[in-house]
Amino acid sequence: MEAFITNCSLFIAVLLGPLMLLSLLVWFTVQAFVELKYKVIRLYRIRSTPCGQCLYYTGCKELACTVQPCLALTKAANDCQDFTPTDSPHHRELDYYKL
Repeated sequence: MEAFITNCSLFIAVLLGPLMLLSLLVWFTVQAFVELKYKVIRLYRIRSTPCGQCLYYTGCKELACTVQPCLALTKAANDCQDFTPTDSPHHRELDYYKL
C-alpha cells in the first residue's frame, strides 16, 4: 500500500509540477505586459500634455499635479491656467519612484 501511495504522489507531482510552472510563467508574462501597457499609456499622456514641463508636475501616479490634480495628464490640462514652465530640462525625467 505504501508503494501505491508513493507512486500516486510521484505521478501527481510529475503531472502538476510542469503545469504549475507553466501557469506561473504565463501569469508573470501577463503581468509584465499589463505593466508595460500602463507605462506606454502614461508616457503617451505625459508627452501629449504640457504637464511634463510644468513646475507643479510631481511624476507620482497618485498625485501628478499639486495644484490641479483632477486636470493632470488629461486633455483639459492643455488649457491649464496654473501652468508654470520649469527651468530644468530634466524635470520630465525625474520620477517620484526613482528618488
